[in-house]
Amino acid sequence: MKTAFLLVFLLAASTISTSVPESASGISSKQALSIAQSHVPDRKAEWKVGLTRHVPELSGEEAGQGRVSNGHAEERKIWQAEAKFESGNKEVYYIDASSGKLLSLSEIEVPSIGLRLLPAALEARLLAKPSSQESGVSASGATGVSGSLNVSLKEKEGGFRLKLAEEENTTATVMQSLVSPDNGKTVLHLVRRTSPAEGGTRYRLDLVAVQPAKKTFKVFPFADLRMSDTYSADTLAMGYGFRDDSHVVMIQPVGKADGAGIGYRIVSLDVQNGRIRELAANVPPDLSPDFLASGWLNANGSKLYLNSYRGGKLWIADLAGGGVKALDGTFSHTWPLLRLFRSPDGERFWYEKDGYRLYDGKGVQLSVLPADTGLHSNPALKWSPDSRYAAYEYTFSNSEENVIGGEDYKVIAPQGIKILGRDGKAVWSADARELNNGDRLELRGWIGGSGESLGSAPSSGSTGNAESSGTASAGSLGAAVLRSYTLERAVDREPRKTGSVYHLVQPATGKLTKLSAARLADLHHPQAVTGGSGALMLVDAGSALYTLVGDETNSERTVKLLSASEPQRLLWAETDSAKGSVTITAYDIASKKARTTETKDLSDGDLQAAGEEYVIDSGLVYQKLQ
Repeated sequence: MKTAFLLVFLLAASTISTSVPESASGISSKQALSIAQSHVPDRKAEWKVGLTRHVPELSGEEAGQGRVSNGHAEERKIWQAEAKFESGNKEVYYIDASSGKLLSLSEIEVPSIGLRLLPAALEARLLAKPSSQESGVSASGATGVSGSLNVSLKEKEGGFRLKLAEEENTTATVMQSLVSPDNGKTVLHLVRRTSPAEGGTRYRLDLVAVQPAKKTFKVFPFADLRMSDTYSADTLAMGYGFRDDSHVVMIQPVGKADGAGIGYRIVSLDVQNGRIRELAANVPPDLSPDFLASGWLNANGSKLYLNSYRGGKLWIADLAGGGVKALDGTFSHTWPLLRLFRSPDGERFWYEKDGYRLYDGKGVQLSVLPADTGLHSNPALKWSPDSRYAAYEYTFSNSEENVIGGEDYKVIAPQGIKILGRDGKAVWSADARELNNGDRLELRGWIGGSGESLGSAPSSGSTGNAESSGTASAGSLGAAVLRSYTLERAVDREPRKTGSVYHLVQPATGKLTKLSAARLADLHHPQAVTGGSGALMLVDAGSALYTLVGDETNSERTVKLLSASEPQRLLWAETDSAKGSVTITAYDIASKKARTTETKDLSDGDLQAAGEEYVIDSGLVYQKLQ
């Protein structure tokens, strides 16, 4: 008997069909049907609803809370709503007749999927309610799920931290933290636990959904499997982005129906209640011993792209229609480098093969950039934030004189730059000889580009000389910041970049403007330059001014722009490795005032902004801005 039918049979064995009239329940059959149908939008199905009775000992966290009469637990009345779809698949929803609460959902006649419970409580017969705690209260975990994650919230000066309970012979790691797009009202942490098990490793994943403003959290069990290759799973089982404020697209590892090995499926997880909806089954196949090179969600959340590393398969999953397409050919990589460079909107990607080839979101080749005789930077193509352009840095020859470092790959000092449009055609280029300042030219990063839709024409006044409104509009249109310098070498030290001069180029007009150094207070409309490292560079395109926050030559002090920076403010973190401290600065652009928070509680790992008040790290520390 197939696993799916067996699990449904076990659940059905605990229910008794009755002829109790609808008036005996708290909600009517129409209300129960409406609740069930709300979970299958835009899917045609034939429905039928019936009332059942259920013994509460199988009802997860409500076991032990059921009413007792004459020493026996009373039977619960439950609406059973069954949907039969055009494909022949069926889904059965179980809804508490008194409260209208959705208890569980089982899928039948889909042997490769089996029982689907909400939220991913694969070992429970009914929905296990997520743990939800106030400050300082230890989590009890999701009842009915073996080995649930135990989490506690502890207050600290200037914030709070989440603590994972220690388990014998178990290693717990925060693999990922995702901040919801609704100004960080929810933060989702993916926690992996591994422990020795017969035949390999017990591999458990849990999701901790935190609401920082309320200092509360919920725990959602996500996977509990035994596997021999955890590395492959680590590259796949994660979140790929939010489709809206509450739903994140994830890949969930699941046991195969025949018990042999593991598989994967693409799901949508509701971070408010942990409910999971399957978007694509058996995607991707088990990659072991290969692993995922890259995976990304496009801007509107309709497609997920997955690219295996050595095999080079590229799958495109249609999350709206449910279809999956594997592109012809291979897009493989050579350790430790990646050869695929995708645009921020997820709708274009360059691939390095006999030069460089540009593909659209459907996998259609759009353009070819021939290979140069010299060396190129890694990554070879650097996209602008608006996905309108990509910059290619190169040297005139492959001489070692152009190499300034690197172990796994060569770090170069570029001599020229080409900027390519969204269609792959060159729109602007220059080399160090043309700028008459030093012998090197590199991309410092990009500004702007988020204010206009892709493909829109430049606004009026976007042409003219450097002092015209064309320069002032560079921030809104998207512009590249270039750095020209002289490379100085010495036997007893690393090469140095000296005499740096910065320029702003707007590819749409080709206008090049020299930038002048200034104080931060002199920048009326500062924009962060993305794509750089070390110090944070801020540019006022209209005034052709810039300032550097931090010291690019000091590797022990690094400054990182935090992702939730808004038009009204800039937020950055400066890490001092020598002092073991992190200083958070929130800069109000209108008032030109800054407030800083220094702490030794934050690590420098994966710092992110969570709403307007908190900065978080990979150690589950929530630091409140002062």
